[in-house]
Amino acid sequence: MRNELRFLSNALVYIVDKSENEKEVSLRDVSRHGLSIKSKDYINIEPNSSYVIAIIPEQETNIKKFQLEIESRWVKLNKSKMESGFSVMVPFNKSEFSDYLEYLATKGKLQTAPPENDKPDKPQTGDKTLEMTPEE
Repeated sequence: MRNELRFLSNALVYIVDKSENEKEVSLRDVSRHGLSIKSKDYINIEPNSSYVIAIIPEQETNIKKFQLEIESRWVKLNKSKMESGFSVMVPFNKSEFSDYLEYLATKGKLQTAPPENDKPDKPQTGDKTLEMTPEE
């Protein structure tokens, strides 16, 4: 679980899953070291695997599309949605990523921790959470 400020976002986001399918997802929150996404569709996310995510910031930001290399940390599935958390490994466009985080910080859209019922380590009835830990 990340212990840093997380910024809420309305950016358009695309991820290519392990089945080589490009999926549009919603960005739940983002910080300098991690992010979480949600989707109404299933996305093939494998434990401790690297992905590339494309983020297209809101038009008013005047920030260009940028990509991040991310690594999966957890996946939460239920009947109506899928959520997944990632560590940010490499921001390919460091200035755009930093500018976007700064924009989100000035907009005041942040959360310090997910709501208690959204934490992946406490699945609700009917949810299936896959905890991903580094291999030893």
